Amino acid sequence: MSEKLLEIEDLHVRYRTDEAEVYAVNGLSLSMNKGETLGLVGETGAGKTTTALSILKLLPSKVGEITKGSIKLDGKELTKASEPEMRRIRGADISMIFQDPMTSLNPVIRIGDQIAEVLELHSKDTNRAHIDKRVDEILKLVGISKDRKSDFPHQFSGGMKQRVVIAIGLACEPRLLLADEPTTALDVTIQAQVLEMMKELKEKLNTAMILITHDLGVVAQTCDRVAIMYAGRIIEIGAIKDIFEGENHHPYTVGLFGSIPDLTKETNRLSPIPGMMPDPTKKIPGCAFADRCKYCMDRCREEEPEEYVVGTHMIRCNRFGAGKEAEA
Repeated sequence: MSEKLLEIEDLHVRYRTDEAEVYAVNGLSLSMNKGETLGLVGETGAGKTTTALSILKLLPSKVGEITKGSIKLDGKELTKASEPEMRRIRGADISMIFQDPMTSLNPVIRIGDQIAEVLELHSKDTNRAHIDKRVDEILKLVGISKDRKSDFPHQFSGGMKQRVVIAIGLACEPRLLLADEPTTALDVTIQAQVLEMMKELKEKLNTAMILITHDLGVVAQTCDRVAIMYAGRIIEIGAIKDIFEGENHHPYTVGLFGSIPDLTKETNRLSPIPGMMPDPTKKIPGCAFADRCKYCMDRCREEEPEEYVVGTHMIRCNRFGAGKEAEA
């Protein structure tokens, strides 16, 4: 039996507005095994959240559209699934933890009822006493006392709200969890607690997870593989050792690591990547990173780079080819 859980092939997503057409995702391909954690890393506007919303078919109606590509969950094609079919999949097979816990919860519904709603929609057991018992178990799982299930969201701190959101996401023990920067709004101490809890729950339930984040430190602690995303494309992907300990990297990945402050070195300024992301309303014939890359060659502006693959490590860059790095 195949261990593949999620397979995305040549995904293209567009946002159409009255002013322009935005090319948000441009030929993205990736796959995930059951129980695996994949870190999806990149700047704001790289297309990370759009990719997650595409998997759940939650793109804005009449604005966002999958124009090309395939998304399969356990071999089932999701891009052709009807809305009733997707409603059965959302929450049961695939769940999403949205970026801001403050706006993810309904402020006028008690948190116990919000967790119970997911169970009522997807569980065959409609006995209220059984559902209440399951709500108590889920709250205990995320470190919240069952005595608080009658409280409203405003009675919880930011970290506790995020725990409730995670509880809702894991209520039906989904096979795939999409976590969109789940700790961005939290302080460092609470962030560590939430990440550790998510890691423990993932291992206990054998849930696969896509972790969308800007924080490479979080990726190092949590993920099995890492995908670096830029301008709607995967430009580098590999096992955690490939990305953090490998010798060869895409220039953008090098820039991301170079932007992290080093506490062992004294410096007057940080080292950001120069330039800006390309205009997403324009099609780019060659490498999307060309204007910001110090290694840019003429061919980089004319043709899309081919994949350079060594083992589990893939880099999409013209600097690499025939098994060795080109002259800089």
